[in-house]
Amino acid sequence: MIDRRQVMAGAAALAGAGAAALAAAARAQTAAQAPPDEVIVLGAGLAGLNAALLLEEAGARVRVLEGRGRVGGRVRSLTDLPGSPEAGGSIVGSGYARFLDRARRLGVVVEPARPRPDMAGAMGISLLGQTIRAEHWPGHAANPFSDPRLKALPPYAVGAAALRALSPFQSLDDWRSPGMAAQDVSVADLLGARGWTPDQLRLGFGINPGYGNSAHDVSVLMHWHIAENLKVMTAQPGAAALHVKGGNMGLPVAMARALKGPLLLGQVVRRVESDATGVTVITEDGRRHRARHLVCTLPTSALRLVDFAPALPPLQQLAVDSIDYNRTCLAYFAVDRPFWEGDGLPPALWTDTLAGRLLLTGDPDAPPTLLAYVNGFAADRLDRMEPAAAIAAVQADIARLRPAAQGAIRPLRLVSWQRDPFAGGAYVSWKPGQIRAGLVAAFDQPIGRLVFAGEHTAQLARGMEGALESGERAAVQVMERM
Repeated sequence: MIDRRQVMAGAAALAGAGAAALAAAARAQTAAQAPPDEVIVLGAGLAGLNAALLLEEAGARVRVLEGRGRVGGRVRSLTDLPGSPEAGGSIVGSGYARFLDRARRLGVVVEPARPRPDMAGAMGISLLGQTIRAEHWPGHAANPFSDPRLKALPPYAVGAAALRALSPFQSLDDWRSPGMAAQDVSVADLLGARGWTPDQLRLGFGINPGYGNSAHDVSVLMHWHIAENLKVMTAQPGAAALHVKGGNMGLPVAMARALKGPLLLGQVVRRVESDATGVTVITEDGRRHRARHLVCTLPTSALRLVDFAPALPPLQQLAVDSIDYNRTCLAYFAVDRPFWEGDGLPPALWTDTLAGRLLLTGDPDAPPTLLAYVNGFAADRLDRMEPAAAIAAVQADIARLRPAAQGAIRPLRLVSWQRDPFAGGAYVSWKPGQIRAGLVAAFDQPIGRLVFAGEHTAQLARGMEGALESGERAAVQVMERM
């Protein structure tokens, strides 16, 4: 629950055009008379909240504007579903230093994430209409690899393992090094030159892809950076993954409550005007917010809907136009009967259908929730349907692959991150050539009084830790100019 310092959107509509005009004029007059804040922060995700808290700790007056009706951004815990499963921001590594420090300071309980007891057993594989046990995969006819090392790996691990073996990285910032720029090619180019066939590339990078849609539209440098990042973010080898007790969204909620200044929800930004003395933010409801500096944490997909005056420089505008986020749909089902006991297969199943990856999720002490985690072009197909039809299509594929699930599961929720107008996807995915072209560093430095943050601007970390890192950098840049 947001405290009294946060102003909720959605005041009752005024009747008649005349009343609406008077109300708009009153809002504009009030905004003009109010003293300007030193800093406006756009976005109440981890990046924006961290920047705001750090600036307040340095003595600045801060106002946070958020377009959604909640805080957290792409961190979202479905607390109304059994076990409060995560819909975004699900992984907290033992090396998430900023996340863990902020949680400690705010009294947010972070604990080891216990595995569900009903998740025992390796993930099964469903490919080309055949359901294959994990132990049978290395010798199965559908396995396209001849190299024994790759043949032994399941489809969901083979691509990342092959790229890790080729990585020359020694540190987290190697992906931005000019000496690595020539390696900013597609995965298909790198592995294709080493003999990978189209079928192998599709299996490793085109079915349930963690990033992009295929081996042709993701950068090798990005994959190597992800691998290097995992080494650091799992700083304690063998340490259990962590989570916030009650859901990871507990951290941004606690951060929002700790703010001294106002946090306004439902404030959809439509225009940003900047001049020599400050910045004016104009929201969809006609309100004008004035400050000396602006921290913008909106993802590029949302920035495309904002008019900047003056316009952004060419490199930054190119970044806004072309940086994309991974397609991710999540379908949640209540489990009325443990159907996996009926078919003898493990609950988890990796598929080449609209069911994506099937997992049991949620708190181990709560009834299980079945999650169909769908990425890439399969997520695009679901987005072309109405939500009810999409989750029905996922359920139909589950029943076809696993007849024992017929009548054993019920639809609960469909979450599409690319349908979210404030997200446009789950997390940034770098295309071949974008890093070499400088887009990865486009928002490293302020543009006049504008400072940018957000997961897509992180220089070292990724995910939630990357968002916090970017907010920290943005706060320092503002402090240097105050």
